[in-house]
Amino acid sequence: MKRIWILLLPMIFIFVACSGQCETEDYEAEEYDETQYEEEYSIAGEEPAVFIEYEIEYEMAEIEGIMRRIMPFGSLTIEHFLEDIDYMIYVLENNFPLLDVAYWARGIDYMELANSAREAVMSMEEPCEDTFLAILRYHFMPLAGTGHFMVISHYIYEHMMSGVFYGGYNGIKWTRNQWLLRSPLASRFYDRCQDRIGAHDAAWERLIAAYGMPEHRFQAAEIHQQPVTTKSLEENRIAYVSTGRNMAGLQEGASQIADFFAQITEYDHLIIDLRGNGGGNIDAFLNVILRPNLREAIESPNAFLFFMDGPHVRRFGERLFEPTIQNGFMTIFGSYSPVEEILANYYIPDISHEDIERFHYGAPAGRLRAMAITPTGGMSNRATAFEGEIWLLTDHIIGSGAQLAAWYAKETGFVTLVGDISGGVFGGPRTLVLMPNTGIALYFDIFYITDSRGRPLEAGTIPHHFNRPGLDALETVLELIAEGEY
Repeated sequence: MKRIWILLLPMIFIFVACSGQCETEDYEAEEYDETQYEEEYSIAGEEPAVFIEYEIEYEMAEIEGIMRRIMPFGSLTIEHFLEDIDYMIYVLENNFPLLDVAYWARGIDYMELANSAREAVMSMEEPCEDTFLAILRYHFMPLAGTGHFMVISHYIYEHMMSGVFYGGYNGIKWTRNQWLLRSPLASRFYDRCQDRIGAHDAAWERLIAAYGMPEHRFQAAEIHQQPVTTKSLEENRIAYVSTGRNMAGLQEGASQIADFFAQITEYDHLIIDLRGNGGGNIDAFLNVILRPNLREAIESPNAFLFFMDGPHVRRFGERLFEPTIQNGFMTIFGSYSPVEEILANYYIPDISHEDIERFHYGAPAGRLRAMAITPTGGMSNRATAFEGEIWLLTDHIIGSGAQLAAWYAKETGFVTLVGDISGGVFGGPRTLVLMPNTGIALYFDIFYITDSRGRPLEAGTIPHHFNRPGLDALETVLELIAEGEY
């Protein structure tokens, strides 16, 4: 029989007790056998801890070569939850490369989020794992989306296990992540009845009542979203195409857009509205929007890729750089090198030296497939490509595959971007991590990817023209056109 000591901390009680699905059992005292993490964290103002013995039976399971303790559901304490938060921060600091970008580009301080989560945990009336999940999701909501960071809910877990949700990724990285989700540690938390979702939702509502709605930059009221739309704003002069809510919607509207392009070849202006597009497979943008309007082949944009030599990055072994998005983006060219060698061998004027101090290796990178992006139908598209001015509307919401679309469009040199800095949400493939006590999962991108000058894609692409005061991107473009400013 395995036995552990449980560490109890003084707590302020504000949360309502859990539902019956989260009730704890009573255990007898025995011995302490807690594994220490690689790095210690302290909680400001915490009084000295008091150790009280409880006898708890638990199992051991080997997960990715490491023996993990699988605690009975309902046996965890407040201290276990605090340990999970500490472990989460340790993992992020040593594996997630986009924490600094989140701070200087988005104003998100992950340690402030962690401290708020700790305070909420210490205010729980009694230990409840579903309330703990709600606390993590609520307080880390500002970081959600940065490099695809996410604390996995029951709902998302079910979709991930059924293959419905994983952002278009495939290959060995997704397989390894699925194996981890099927492990006994994850199962102890996620393999429960639907009542668990109800317990989480109730805890979520209590958090909102106590603290208000959580902050999240992708849920702002001013989000501009619409389905694929084609129309003439000014007959024979200004054409408009909306790319839809995501790349899947854009692909579904391919025929509609192709027919429209054939009708506007003599127009002076083509406005492509990317605002509100949540991303997906970048191939949809390249094939439906970009390639039909290329007059000649262009090179794929060059990039640089940096990463940390952490265990949750290295868990993919030799398959680390194998592209996992359907279009083969992003992979390194040649082999990787220490960061110092990359900086010495390449001209990267916009690189953030403070950011890359955390990284160990880097490499030039880009699209795996042929470097040239060719026009639809061959190497030249002069007969049908749009000959007028092409404008791309951007906002802070577009991310992931839509972020790549904004970057690609700007790199072509003949598309003018108008609006706001794009949303980022891009750091390559994702790794998945389980918290050691609860088994709650989180995932995040593992690379810090920059454009050819060193600006991280996570920080977004800067438009050629920002929105004018009091105007949105479309209104700004129409003013620029009226003034002849292009």
